[in-house]
Amino acid sequence: MSEIHGATGSYVLHALDTSELDEFEAHLAACATCSREVIEFCETAAELSLLATAPPPAALKGSIMSAISGVRVLPPDPTVAAPNAVPGILPLAFAEPTSAAEVEHLPQRAMPVDELALRRARRRSRLLSLAVAAALVVALAMGGWVVSLKQQQEGQIASATLETQLYSAPDVKTIPIELNNGARGSFVASKSLNRALFTASSLPSPGSDKTYQLWTLKDKAVTPDNLVSGGNGIKQWFRGDIAQSSALAISIEKAGGATSPTDIQKLSPL
Repeated sequence: MSEIHGATGSYVLHALDTSELDEFEAHLAACATCSREVIEFCETAAELSLLATAPPPAALKGSIMSAISGVRVLPPDPTVAAPNAVPGILPLAFAEPTSAAEVEHLPQRAMPVDELALRRARRRSRLLSLAVAAALVVALAMGGWVVSLKQQQEGQIASATLETQLYSAPDVKTIPIELNNGARGSFVASKSLNRALFTASSLPSPGSDKTYQLWTLKDKAVTPDNLVSGGNGIKQWFRGDIAQSSALAISIEKAGGATSPTDIQKLSPL
């Protein structure tokens, strides 16, 4: 391999043949710089793979086309030079020189303008301006989408970290529950972390214009908490004071939630 240090990207993307792979892996074992670059390339490739797995927003194409239609095309440059004459051939407007003086002044005589070539140059200039503007619009739109996607990924990582901390807490309690409609889930709580989570693999719709609602209880005081929609893979954090709570509950309420529970599905002491 002519430049083995430049093969880190090909190695990460599995683009080396057998002999190159053996040579590079032998080099990798002794080169700290390439080892570090391989790790960084792997992290970058993992992040870029999100672009293939996550579909762009449905409104992306419409917003791009709408933005392109509003792009102002620059006017043609009036200083565009006429195309050069073919070497050895005089333009039609030039007559054969008849004197030495005329030959001497020949370069100063105005060149005729090829109107067809000039119109073509102007059209190319307009098309190029439009193409550049369109590329900028697409880049900005895609850039916003990638930023949004990265923020979503970071939010998912943060939530997963909180879950790991919760399940690893020394005082964690996992309380299985079954609702009146037969749905099953769990309250997972840690008073030392002041954190609790409601989970359910499947939660049926609570009905038209209704919602599930979480509650925290301290003695006889009941405090409304987050709302929960039906669906699969439900995970909803409590936002109340878990450290001071004596019980957790879930109910079905009218859309928008309630200030006090009316249809408690399950109440579990902590």
